[in-house]
Amino acid sequence: MHKDLEIGDYVILKKSHPSKTTKWKLIKIGANYKFQSFEIYNLFIELDRPTMDKTIKYIEKKEN
Repeated sequence: MHKDLEIGDYVILKKSHPSKTTKWKLIKIGANYKFQSFEIYNLFIELDRPTMDKTIKYIEKKEN
């Protein structure tokens, strides 16, 4: 599933973060993927590929 991701895409995760955030914006691709919270501007998470593939529920492609 991670092969479909591009910078700027939004990801909905299966479980919410303790801050109740479920929607994240992809800001960095590398060995780990870095996401910024859609609701809380200064909240970031990093996920490795196997973990990310398990936790992604839905991908919203960025608008061109």
